[in-house]
Amino acid sequence: MKKSPMKNVASYLLFFCLIAGLLSCNKDSDDPTPETSGGVEGSWKITAIPVDPAQNGISDLLAFLEAGTGDKCLSSTVITFKGNGTIDAVAPAGCTDSTEGVPDDNSTWKVNGNKIQLKDGSDINEFDLTVSKTEMRWSYQETEDNANYKVTFVFKRQ
Repeated sequence: MKKSPMKNVASYLLFFCLIAGLLSCNKDSDDPTPETSGGVEGSWKITAIPVDPAQNGISDLLAFLEAGTGDKCLSSTVITFKGNGTIDAVAPAGCTDSTEGVPDDNSTWKVNGNKIQLKDGSDINEFDLTVSKTEMRWSYQETEDNANYKVTFVFKRQ
């Protein structure tokens, strides 16, 4: 059975909300430092979420989400990957945090080779990782209705 275009978009929106929730967690503890930061440690802003090939006419999920909300809260939030493996996110004034789908304060990150792992309790999300001095990309493959899509989260260093 073929999914409607809105169900596909809703699936991406739900996935992104879960990732955004993970990134919005703030934890101040002395967890062990990840084995290697892979250049991830520092502050970043998300600048795009390209989908290749475009799905239902949507080639940049971030632009689609921000057009739908009428604000730039997602792309204006500064996300800090701390050396102790925790994540802190600071949204601009006027942007509110959603509690739906937000993981608890035990969320962590670590780099394993060319992968970044985000962990919330027993849930682990892993993405292919590329990092330069100014840009970081997380990507994953998804198959839906016998079509393969590559979704990439693009971040710029702050």
